[in-house]
Amino acid sequence: MRNCNTRDVLNRFKWHPELDFSKVRIIYIDRPRGFSEIRGDDIQKIGHMFLYLSSGAAIPHHRIVEIRYGDEVVWKRR
Repeated sequence: MRNCNTRDVLNRFKWHPELDFSKVRIIYIDRPRGFSEIRGDDIQKIGHMFLYLSSGAAIPHHRIVEIRYGDEVVWKRR
């Protein structure tokens, strides 16, 4: 999945009937704190340019640096 964009990767995990979206973890650049992590459960909507969270926050896709499923890294920014 390394050649896919973050939106495609997340949608595959969200809509695949045999995968648990709550096991997805997203590491992103969180200014000014550095890096933060959210889980699939925190995502309300996967938009074209942003991830919209249940908390009301929005994370731009370009800030995502890594996506994991359980302990496995499935996507990483080059």
